[in-house]
Amino acid sequence: MNRIITKYKKYQHDIPITSRRVIMQMEEHKELFPNPPEALEKLKILLPEYEQSLADARGRDKQMVANKDKLKAIAVDLLQELADYVTVTSKGDRTMLLSSGFDVNSENGNSNKQPPVIEKLQIDTSKPGEATIRVKNVTNAIAFVHQYTTEPPGQHTIWTSEYSSLGGYTFKGLSSDKRYWFRVIAIGYYGLNGYSPVESRVIQ
Repeated sequence: MNRIITKYKKYQHDIPITSRRVIMQMEEHKELFPNPPEALEKLKILLPEYEQSLADARGRDKQMVANKDKLKAIAVDLLQELADYVTVTSKGDRTMLLSSGFDVNSENGNSNKQPPVIEKLQIDTSKPGEATIRVKNVTNAIAFVHQYTTEPPGQHTIWTSEYSSLGGYTFKGLSSDKRYWFRVIAIGYYGLNGYSPVESRVIQ
């Protein structure tokens, strides 16, 4: 099983190295990653500032260290967003994963080639204008696509999608007293996907 290694979360000096490699590789392979999230441009802007903060924090000045830590948290979030996008787009293909610039770990052996199975979709609409959808215990999944639509689903339905490495996601800014339909797609290895049941709720 091929997956992205996120060691940069632990080692702050890996962030500039990983960031520069990801920016360069994703821009070089636009045919593989044609619609990257805004996180890519934001990371390009943030990177010089973060590198400077690492240098400034060497003197252990508390204010400089705090600024470095703040920028590190932002950089990690941006890299994670890009990692989620690459994971979903590549569908476990090792060549595509490596082309993104991220470090990739391969787990060899008897990989399960069965598609992910989602038996139940959980939805929480207790907060006004929000809906949290969640799936649990999904095996063989490497990423998830969380979706909603404002019309009864059909063959030509256009879904609003959010990509994540997690089984849960909260949609915000939804219209109150309006019915929405929700589902989750589990992205598996070898191009195999699994769909949750479609559930509808009226937003508070």
